[in-house]
Amino acid sequence: MGLLKADIDQMNSLATVLGDVGQKIDDIEIRAAVGDIKAALPGCPIPDACAKAGESTEYAWLKVADRIRSVATAVQNTAADINATDESFKRRLEAMSFHDKDR
Repeated sequence: MGLLKADIDQMNSLATVLGDVGQKIDDIEIRAAVGDIKAALPGCPIPDACAKAGESTEYAWLKVADRIRSVATAVQNTAADINATDESFKRRLEAMSFHDKDR
C-alpha cells in the first residue's frame, strides 16, 4: 500500500470478479429456453407471451450485466489513477528532501 493507503491489488481483484459476474449474467440465455414452448403448444397464444416475456427478461439481465461491467471498469480505472497519483506524490516528496546534506 502506498501513501494514499489504497489497496490497488484488492481493487483490481474486485474489478476482475465484477467483470466475470457481468459476463456470466450476460451469458444467460432465456430466449432459447422459451423457444421450446412454441413446439410443445402449437396454436396456443401462451408461447408468444412467453417469448415476449423472455425477451424482456433477457434484456433486463443484459442491462444488469452492463451495469456491473461498468462498475468493474470504474474500479479498475480508479485503481490505476490512485496508483499513478500515489507514485507521483511519492516522487515529489522525495524530490523535496528536507534532510541536511551532512546527515
